[in-house]
Amino acid sequence: MHLPLLASGVTMTADEYVAVNFRLWKKRPRTLFNHLLLGMAILLLSVGVYQDITRSGYVTNWSGVVFLAVAVLYAGVRMAIVRYELRRGYAKNTGLHHPINFTFDLETLCGSSADGRFEARWRTLRRAVWVRPNWLLLYPTEAACYYVDLRQIQAPNTPEHLLALVRDAKIAVREV
Repeated sequence: MHLPLLASGVTMTADEYVAVNFRLWKKRPRTLFNHLLLGMAILLLSVGVYQDITRSGYVTNWSGVVFLAVAVLYAGVRMAIVRYELRRGYAKNTGLHHPINFTFDLETLCGSSADGRFEARWRTLRRAVWVRPNWLLLYPTEAACYYVDLRQIQAPNTPEHLLALVRDAKIAVREV
């Protein structure tokens, strides 16, 4: 590894932002729990409608069919709403629209763009998430992160060198 390690011209498109954050959203425990509940509701409603039809040969309880249709519609629309909200979040996060040049060394990570310059010591970072294969998210707080495009790591260094540097700084890296 040759220090400082550089990642120049890091930009994130709206599609990349949505893809990365949608993957993170799907992996959240609360999202997984909600998917489980919704799946169970759809299964139970389907069984109820099926039993109603097999008993009488036609639908006698239309409320079950309506609830099933609403549940299935909600499941499909929910994903579209999340993607829509992520796109809106990208539009508001103008810092992602301009190229950022990152510099990483043993003590700090620095970034500079047309919007200004920032610096953070490794010990101030709470966590890191590697959204395979291309994005490393470094969190100084729970609500904000630096998006580092691993494809922009300049030779002779590699993405593995940056991941090793982060791990050497005692920052847990979760892979998604």
